[in-house]
Amino acid sequence: MSGYNATPAPPTGTKILYRAEEAATLLSLSRTAIFGLIRSGDLRAVKIGGRRRIPRSSIEDYVSQQLAANGK
Repeated sequence: MSGYNATPAPPTGTKILYRAEEAATLLSLSRTAIFGLIRSGDLRAVKIGGRRRIPRSSIEDYVSQQLAANGK
C-alpha cells in the first residue's frame, strides 16, 4: 500500500453536508428535484466555494415536514 494516501470515508451517519446527488439518493428524488426544493425554500442549502451543500439537518427537517403534512 505504499504511496496510497486516500482519505477513508467517514463512518455512516457522521457526514453533516451532502452534495445534491447524495441528498437525491437519500430522499429517492432526482438531482433536478433537489435543486427545485432548494429554489422553493423547502430544502435549505449552504453555498461553499460556489457549490451548494445540503446540511443533514435540512434533510431531516424536510422529511419531518413531509410526514407532518401527510398526517403521520
